[in-house]
Amino acid sequence: MGKRAPSTWVDTLARLRPRDRAAAAVVPPRPTPVRVVVDPARACALTGAKRAKKKCCRSTPRCKGCPVVLMRAARAAESGLTGKDLAKAVKRARAA
Repeated sequence: MGKRAPSTWVDTLARLRPRDRAAAAVVPPRPTPVRVVVDPARACALTGAKRAKKKCCRSTPRCKGCPVVLMRAARAAESGLTGKDLAKAVKRARAA
């Protein structure tokens, strides 16, 4: 047997067995996670604000009714934080 020529990636691909595309096309759907959606306007109860402000004033620390703080508090509540952890998240949101 003689020496073989070095193979290229094209030759390697030609020797591979073609995959069954029909089996690969059937993918089971992912289960959708159950999320409790908290509206930022209703997140005033989480921060202690009387109402949601229309525009952020960018003061430091941010006020409790700031839309940025309410949005971050709503996201923290959606992710499952409660109690002291939620209060810490609101405190971090106001400091940002």
